[in-house]
Amino acid sequence: MTDERILLSPPDVDERDRAALLAAFDSGWIAPVGPDVAGFEADVAQRLGPGWHAAALSSGTAGLHLALRLLGVGSGDEVLVATLTFAATANAVRYVGATPVLVDADPETWQIDPDLVAEAVESRVRAGRPPAAVIAVDLYGQCADYDRLTAVCKPHGIPVIEDAAEALGATYKGRPAGALGDVGVLSFNGNKIITTSGGGMLVADDADLVGRAR
Repeated sequence: MTDERILLSPPDVDERDRAALLAAFDSGWIAPVGPDVAGFEADVAQRLGPGWHAAALSSGTAGLHLALRLLGVGSGDEVLVATLTFAATANAVRYVGATPVLVDADPETWQIDPDLVAEAVESRVRAGRPPAAVIAVDLYGQCADYDRLTAVCKPHGIPVIEDAAEALGATYKGRPAGALGDVGVLSFNGNKIITTSGGGMLVADDADLVGRAR
């Protein structure tokens, strides 16, 4: 019996990547920053649209952690998190001392179910303890239903963090993944759409917020 695993996203690298890697090596700009990193940030921000800004990070998990901190999420708070995701999504909530509340996926789309998010939000609003944030995960290149999520969260001032680690290049109603929530997070790990072997990025249409992330 042969091993016929379907990889999430096998690395796609060629001679151009090798040349760019060697050019960075020869230039002396190995870490932590440099013109290639600044250029990469600018390219991603341009891809997301006018007014968007990006900060390169060590990982997508770091982006989630920073997003929660920047939004003021902390001890005693609850954050609604999709059940169908990598552990890092919920782990980042624990890093800031908050409690992840798992919300199940829509069986048709595999994305966080907006109806269940609405139920979780409304029950907590009635109890006087609305969630501090919602983290939606764009799984396998498909985006969550951000129109419905925003309609549920915005009236209560609940920010939506978009974990777009697996969806760079995807779109939702013509809008690019990463630019659909209040803050977006991308990943460039070895199994992602674009890989730099590791690394991630925090994106937002708020220059001050991205500046604080830096």
